[in-house]
Amino acid sequence: MRINENNHAPNEAYNNNKIKKRIEYVLDYTIKITELKRLLSEIRKESNKLKELFWNDDDLKTERDAVNFFDARMQAMMYYTLQNLENYQQFRWKELTCGGGDIDGRDDTDHKNQQKV
Repeated sequence: MRINENNHAPNEAYNNNKIKKRIEYVLDYTIKITELKRLLSEIRKESNKLKELFWNDDDLKTERDAVNFFDARMQAMMYYTLQNLENYQQFRWKELTCGGGDIDGRDDTDHKNQQKV
């Protein structure tokens, strides 16, 4: 398609000032849109980094479950440790501390023989 220009006809489409203003407006608008797109892209990148700082509901649930499991294990371990200490204190403290003998180094047979005399 060929455009025929008639510089002698007073037509608004050929007014140089209006065309320049329109081109400036379009270029300025395009630059602003490009800058806005770049800013939005940077905001998306930073928001993805920011998401990593906060835990979502699944992460919180997983963390809570792990803490509850650990707490239950520690409570059970404490209970059984206290039970074992109580049992050792009542029944087997001599075997654990002195290898089955009395505190002064005598075994149970020497102690029983001395009691009979």
